[in-house]
Amino acid sequence: MKLTRDQVKALAAAVDLEIPDKDLDNVTIRVASLLTAMVAIEAELGEQMNAVEPLPPVFPHGETI
Repeated sequence: MKLTRDQVKALAAAVDLEIPDKDLDNVTIRVASLLTAMVAIEAELGEQMNAVEPLPPVFPHGETI
């Protein structure tokens, strides 16, 4: 997946994260690689992944159902 520096800056800003300019190229490469891997995983395991809850339930103060 191809990403620009501006796209990565926008993604970071969405979660209130500032990436120093000296690190931006490295982070851009890593995020693009991660997203590419996620696409491949989704293609291979998509149906299996859809069959499970994406996050385990979280109960406040250790309570369970």
